[in-house]
Amino acid sequence: MNVEAARAAHQALLKSGVNFVACLPDSAFQELYVPLSADPEITYVQVASENDGVGVCMGAWLGGMKPALLVENTGFTLGTYALLRGPMAFGVPMLLLISHRGDLGDERWFSVPFGWGTKPLLDSMRITHRSVERAQDVSAAIGNAVKSMNSMQAPVAILFAGEILF
Repeated sequence: MNVEAARAAHQALLKSGVNFVACLPDSAFQELYVPLSADPEITYVQVASENDGVGVCMGAWLGGMKPALLVENTGFTLGTYALLRGPMAFGVPMLLLISHRGDLGDERWFSVPFGWGTKPLLDSMRITHRSVERAQDVSAAIGNAVKSMNSMQAPVAILFAGEILF
């Protein structure tokens, strides 16, 4: 994630009231999770798996916090069971910030199948999502996603791609 997009995302999370972030570290999000982990206004939890991240975010919401999960799309596919079994079944709002590996511009050939499958998987799970490719669109996308997740009482996803990642 480029530095400009990471700064915009950080500020948008704070402005929208997100105060809990779980993250399975991913090189695409390093510019975002390092500052988040040092921010005293954010409770930051590094997790060992995507399923753990979903569970921790669900627990944070039950405890009165507003959670976000940072995850690569390859990991999102692994977390689908936890999402369906928890937040989707029980109506728990959660912001999913997903690096869209394998999208146009990604030169990692082994990520391409995940690029193909991410949006159809989100659609099949009925998770509202938006793809963001320019740093200047990050703030509005996060703000709108948080509003939607709160009104729908369900997970909402932002996919980061294009010049933001590649």
